Amino acid sequence: MRIIVSTVNGGLEDRVNPAFGRTPTFTIVDVENGEIVNVQVVPNPGYSQPRGAGVTAAQFVIDQGADAVISGQFGPNSYGVLQAAGIKMYSAPPTMTVREAVEALLRGELQLGIQGGMGPGRGRGMGGGYGRGMGRGRGMGRGRGGWY
Repeated sequence: MRIIVSTVNGGLEDRVNPAFGRTPTFTIVDVENGEIVNVQVVPNPGYSQPRGAGVTAAQFVIDQGADAVISGQFGPNSYGVLQAAGIKMYSAPPTMTVREAVEALLRGELQLGIQGGMGPGRGRGMGGGYGRGMGRGRGMGRGRGGWY
């Protein structure tokens, strides 16, 4: 199993970075029979991009053959790309080391990834769409849970 963790400096003793797309490094952890067998630290190619960092980071993780990704949270674009690729996303607090996060994942103690916004203007517009709308003032938009 290949687990990729968002980190600042990298390595098993580094802490989990809360940001996925803008994390400086990824720590790649290979696990066999419940044991860590290989650790590699690689730079995140999306880290310094002005736009599209999350998508670039997600594609990089896919290209590395990840089975799971651990981060604090995932932006909407990276979340969608990873989800479409079938890669499981897990959230871990920034107080956890990479080793602790990987071990918690193997024990089934991490929750599935949180999709969140990082920075101004992010995380908006993700509502459930329960309002009326779409009727353009003609009473035509019933919305979800409305009158049929």
